Amino acid sequence: MDSISQQNPLPASILCIIATEFCERFSFCGLRTILSLYLRNELHLSENSSTMVYHIFIMICYILPIVGAICADSFLGRYRTIFYFSIVYLIGNIIMVITAIPIFDLNPITMTVLGLALISIGTGGAKPCLAAFGGDQFYLPMQKIQLQQFFSIFYFSINLGGFVGMIITPIMRKAITCFGDDTCYALGFGFPAVLIFLSLLIFVMGKQWYRLKTPKGNVVLEFAHCTSYAIVKNIKKPKITTGNHWLDSAKDRFGGKLIYDMKIVFAVLFLYTPLPLFWSLFDQQGSRWTFQASKMRDTFLGLQILPDQMQVVNPAFVLIFIPLFDRILYPYLEKMRFLENPLHRMAVGGLIAGVAFLSAGLLELFLQQDSPYQPGRHTSAINFINTLPCDITMDNPFGPPVQLNASDRYVFVNIPAEDKTEYNVTIETDNSQCGDIHFMKPKYVVKVVAVEYQTDTILIGTNGRDEIADYITDPIDFMMSMSERPKIRIAFIRTSPFLYNITVILRGTNGLVDTYYLGEEPKDLSVSQYIELVHGGYDCMVLSNQQTLFSQTFHLALGGVYSLVFRERHGVIEFGKLYTISPPNNVSIMWLIPQYFLISIAEIMFGIAGLEFSFTQAPKSMKTVTIAAWYLSVAIGNLIVIVVTQLDMFKNQAFEFFFFAILIVADMMIFTIMASQYTFVQLEADSSVALFDDNASEKEALT
Repeated sequence: MDSISQQNPLPASILCIIATEFCERFSFCGLRTILSLYLRNELHLSENSSTMVYHIFIMICYILPIVGAICADSFLGRYRTIFYFSIVYLIGNIIMVITAIPIFDLNPITMTVLGLALISIGTGGAKPCLAAFGGDQFYLPMQKIQLQQFFSIFYFSINLGGFVGMIITPIMRKAITCFGDDTCYALGFGFPAVLIFLSLLIFVMGKQWYRLKTPKGNVVLEFAHCTSYAIVKNIKKPKITTGNHWLDSAKDRFGGKLIYDMKIVFAVLFLYTPLPLFWSLFDQQGSRWTFQASKMRDTFLGLQILPDQMQVVNPAFVLIFIPLFDRILYPYLEKMRFLENPLHRMAVGGLIAGVAFLSAGLLELFLQQDSPYQPGRHTSAINFINTLPCDITMDNPFGPPVQLNASDRYVFVNIPAEDKTEYNVTIETDNSQCGDIHFMKPKYVVKVVAVEYQTDTILIGTNGRDEIADYITDPIDFMMSMSERPKIRIAFIRTSPFLYNITVILRGTNGLVDTYYLGEEPKDLSVSQYIELVHGGYDCMVLSNQQTLFSQTFHLALGGVYSLVFRERHGVIEFGKLYTISPPNNVSIMWLIPQYFLISIAEIMFGIAGLEFSFTQAPKSMKTVTIAAWYLSVAIGNLIVIVVTQLDMFKNQAFEFFFFAILIVADMMIFTIMASQYTFVQLEADSSVALFDDNASEKEALT
């Protein structure tokens, strides 16, 4: 066995397993990165609904490892389980690609659900097996050090695959246009499909080097029978004996080795109970944190950084930090007798995750400072725009008189409103002459109806008789577009009866042209619906019966909400101006770096230590089941996010981040107490050998 302990820690079998994991993580993380935006932007689900669907998908991906573990440890063995579930995985990816191609005219929601379901089955079934299958390639305890190195490299490959996938997949989605859209989700999903095919191919090619093991009996079934038998027996005839475990009551029917192994498993599972909360924080990178990124300025040093692409920061940090932690930090801490075992590292990682969410909450509060005022209960707001060529004074019941300069905008906020409340606002010019307009009556009363929760816009202009007039548009929609593209609404005041076929043409610097018709019949006020455009520069032209009345150039920024207001008089557009109703994204997306830095450190300390703990503390016969239970904690963590989202407890997203930060601190305190009472078990000697006969039979089955 000495020769075994000295052999290459990375034989060909391990290289194939690591390459397989790299490709699978590339595929999965790439798809997951663009999924929440696909649900929101293409399937038009709300942010809460997109968050819910995203986390349901992740939750199922981490519930189904239990099924994969049962298949691997009780029926198929780990190799066959990985192979069969990977085929299902590939089919799910293909369905996602086909669904994103509009020419097939499929029901996108139904097919997306089907594709995600198959992907969750495939990745969930294979997930607990690959790490355990890699562990099977080592002889224990002689290769304990090599096993620890394997888990670090394995986790490194997970993050390297995720890193590359998170960079390339959003680029594929955004950089290439297809099917008449400025995004290409078909290609975004297609690249992950190619990678999962490559993953399956590499895994099968390495079969000649694998050390294969077959299940020794139906361990999971025996585990369930023994557990239920012990529970029933303890209920019927409880025996209070100091020092006895509740499983000891099953010794009359089940072997001592099984019961001993089960005691270890239950001790490990008990430690898992506080862990789901960590994953509820960690997996919000793909939902809440991505939506947070979409509210920020997406350019840095002249480069555009897509909101979903920011998730790549996490695996990038992990790739950098893993060698530093393994070679420098952990050896130093061990010398200081600090963080000596995986449970200690997990507790500290959980606390650091709480600090990451504190950072996210503070950033969210900062982002909200740029948000426009939005009325709440029993309040309203009125937005006045002066399209006249002179200043006006507004004598109002809300406060002192307000002077509104020509072409300016003013918003009255916190107006008391009980459903609908009427007010009078008096508009007056300094004299009867307003530019080249002569008013016989320079004073005008506007009847304002304040509606609870609503912000209305009143345009001050003239009518066909050169009198002051007001025009009320539909309420302002301050919400960003689902895709964070700028939104614009066109309002056209028309006083001449002979203008027909008013057309507004917006020609972008990117070559896209949008044309809007404001009606064939003359109207005092024509208002378009909110229009989503690609951010950038635009040349605006207003035509009537193919005659150009107005031209102007302006810029629309990502996330902004705009109103483009025109006023026509005597066949001439005397006024045209773009108003920023809701400011665009002004905070740099790079301010997300601190929270990603913290969550990455948390992942290294929590994730790698937890995976190592799950494998090394589990009995040989139940390693896959134990790792599956570890993944189940991830599923429960996503369920927590779904519950919190659906309860809608927080109207302010920052408060929701703070809530999770407080929860994880309390949770890790409980975990620390539980961990202090855990007794570590020694690694079992590995008496198993490669089963070459079964290897041959598997080759026959697969061919």
